[in-house]
Amino acid sequence: MASAPRCFALGAGLVLGALPRLALAADTPLATHGQAVYEQHCAACHGTRGDGQGPAAVWLFPKPRDFSAGLFKIQSTPAGSLPSDDDLERTVTRGMPGSSMPSFTYLSEADRQDAVEYVKHLTAYLDASGQRVNRFEFARRNDQLGHPVEVPPEPAVTVESLTQGRELFVKLQCNTCHGETGAGDGPQVPALRDNWGLPIRPRDFNTGAFRGGHTGRDLYLRIHNGLAGTPMLPYGADVITPAERWSLVHYVLSLRRKDIEVNDMLAPEDGLIQARKVPRLPRDPLDPLWQSIDPARVPLNPLWPEPYPVPAVAVTALHDGQRLALLCQWRDELPNGAPVRVQDFQDAVAVQFALNGTPPFLGMGDADHPVNLWQWKAGWQAEVEGRRADMHERYPSMHVDTYFATSYQTAVEADNLIAVPHTSSVEDANARGFGRFNPQARAQQNVQGQGVWHDGFWNVVFQRDLDSRDPEDIKLALRQPVPVAFAVWDGEQRDRNGRKVISNWFQLILEP
Repeated sequence: MASAPRCFALGAGLVLGALPRLALAADTPLATHGQAVYEQHCAACHGTRGDGQGPAAVWLFPKPRDFSAGLFKIQSTPAGSLPSDDDLERTVTRGMPGSSMPSFTYLSEADRQDAVEYVKHLTAYLDASGQRVNRFEFARRNDQLGHPVEVPPEPAVTVESLTQGRELFVKLQCNTCHGETGAGDGPQVPALRDNWGLPIRPRDFNTGAFRGGHTGRDLYLRIHNGLAGTPMLPYGADVITPAERWSLVHYVLSLRRKDIEVNDMLAPEDGLIQARKVPRLPRDPLDPLWQSIDPARVPLNPLWPEPYPVPAVAVTALHDGQRLALLCQWRDELPNGAPVRVQDFQDAVAVQFALNGTPPFLGMGDADHPVNLWQWKAGWQAEVEGRRADMHERYPSMHVDTYFATSYQTAVEADNLIAVPHTSSVEDANARGFGRFNPQARAQQNVQGQGVWHDGFWNVVFQRDLDSRDPEDIKLALRQPVPVAFAVWDGEQRDRNGRKVISNWFQLILEP
């Protein structure tokens, strides 16, 4: 039997991971602004106690980090030490590309710093006397805070360095997890678990996002420090030299497919989507007017692992003083319309607006911060155009009992928006957090839409009057920024419900 790779042989011997974890009592709050920021934007995933058991956790993979364990994946400090404040703030700011952890650039720097302080407060354990000990405070008092690892200048990539990197990749048994070609399909994959016993997949170097950053320096630190809480442990000075570590970095980067787009989830500097005023709004998604205006590139991140996630959606916004039109475009090699079989799913795109003007929790807001949602569905589009898929087409030999009395069509009789014949391809809805999604009544469905799949791209237009009298609709006015976010579902990859790719919050502003 081959020897276990180094990351298994060392086990989970990190000092921080061995400390007993503390379940914080509900009556132990830290009364700071950071707690309010955390509870609004972080607790739904990481839990109010920081244990990674928020209500959204069931929908996410990888699972949210358990802060109470004191283990953080991305840090510039050596293995076994706590991350620096800069490390934590950088992670909150840029997010974790390729995971459900978004960038929080839409929060102020002060808000992000306060949230980091509260996260540090949640990393606590009980000592032998039963006293609560904050890991960061303990390390500070005992002069045990780690200092960032010194990263030497990156040398030039040469044939010799790539050859050495390949040899190290095999010698250190990186291939047993990451695979011979770096595709994340090594023989050890089925046995990989994190410190909490959950399955974990090694990074796919060919196409997967580098969650701690994609630069050479970022990867150097990942290799040197490891990833706390995972089977990937450090390859520090006791294992390889700095020059060898750079060779390994260069070899890993050489495995990346050149057509894969780097997506760091960072919004444009101003975070704005400008809606230009035009004399005529185009209804056709392929109208040449759209092509004359540069779109905003909106990065997308998956909530669940996907082999080929949609990396971004291009958004173009126009208005004529009376109505708003949004064009969303994204690459999709195979269009998926109305699902008929249980194994079929449809393509879709949604736009989410914060109703009270403040970006709430990204996952459909909360009780105090509701959102207005517009969702276009390819199946509804096909139905509007008279192309609704039929069971008899999929299963020509099937037998169907037909009930002629409409009383048997209970969903239709109840005016269920999903069941009634659709006259629009867009659903207008509201949400106040998980489990509180409500379509608006049929009389309030005032958002129009049209989608066209052309040359490997979906092109979807949303339109609605600026001045809507519906109290549950987003209010749109000139020069008034509105928080907006986007989501895309790829039916070919079996996306549905919470399985999708999402954007960060942007600001939509209508130019005068």
